[in-house]
Amino acid sequence: MTKKENLQSSFLEQVRSKLNPAISFADELAELLNISRDSAYRRIRGETLLSLDEVKKMCDHFRISLDHALSPSPENVTFQLRALDMTSFSFEKWLNSIYASLQMISEFPEKELIYNAKDLPIFHYFQYPKLSAFKMYFWRRSFARDSAFNGIKFTPGVISTDLLAVGRRIWEKYAAIHSKEIVSVELINITLRNIEYTYECGLFQDTHDALDICDECALLIDNLKKQAEAGHKGNDGDLKSGGKFELFHNEIIIGDNTVLFKLGDKRVVFITSNSFDILTTAQESFCKQTESHIDNLLSKSTAISHQAQKERLKFFNMADEKIMETRARLSRK
Repeated sequence: MTKKENLQSSFLEQVRSKLNPAISFADELAELLNISRDSAYRRIRGETLLSLDEVKKMCDHFRISLDHALSPSPENVTFQLRALDMTSFSFEKWLNSIYASLQMISEFPEKELIYNAKDLPIFHYFQYPKLSAFKMYFWRRSFARDSAFNGIKFTPGVISTDLLAVGRRIWEKYAAIHSKEIVSVELINITLRNIEYTYECGLFQDTHDALDICDECALLIDNLKKQAEAGHKGNDGDLKSGGKFELFHNEIIIGDNTVLFKLGDKRVVFITSNSFDILTTAQESFCKQTESHIDNLLSKSTAISHQAQKERLKFFNMADEKIMETRARLSRK
């Protein structure tokens, strides 16, 4: 095999890694490049060299870096960036991109998600309408710098039913996927601080909403505890409907919201940057390094799902106490 054929083979393997294994690679290439199926096979076998126009079309379509394709190195990692801004990539598009990623992953026959969490993974909030609306309001006002929220106080109706519906679909898609979550004592603390900050800034139109959101936080924690005990995700009363769920308490280090997807023999890593920007890569060396780091964290974490009742109750009692303390402070103000 010539050097050119080696390079083409390596590039096409990167393209193939972006596809669901159930999809015919030849059919996908034929459709994208507007060539016959036989011509696609000749390119895959290296009998016909790809043109520069064809390489560019595949790089654009599959979001592959040409630099990395031509000179792959473990020291150079290429990421796809989804940067939240309120013009070209709105909050709604950001939410829908998360749903699209989960939808793509759900199509793989073998799949597992491992979330090294800084605070509670966002999927869980979307089960509860008022809590979900509050988180979206806080995110858009504080991090997305959405000018539409300048001077706007929180009410549940400030977030559209369409956005809440997207959030609910994200939760349902996530709930169906086998996942492991590595959490710390900060599990619910950031959300509680968000509530108090909003309250102290006078940004609740009705102060009773702050208490209601605390109550939904308590419901969320109670349901999370039940999911951990059952070893499955789902809603209260239907905890066997979702995917397998394993929860781990890490006392050594607070996570960084890195997500590792294991898709059969493929790996994809999602990293949160600048609070909401999402960096994604499937580069093998980086994914292996991330998987090794996460495996090490898991080995040093305490399992609090399934039969680990004592550790589970200790952990969730701390979260419950934090919620009650926050609610009590708000009630006195």
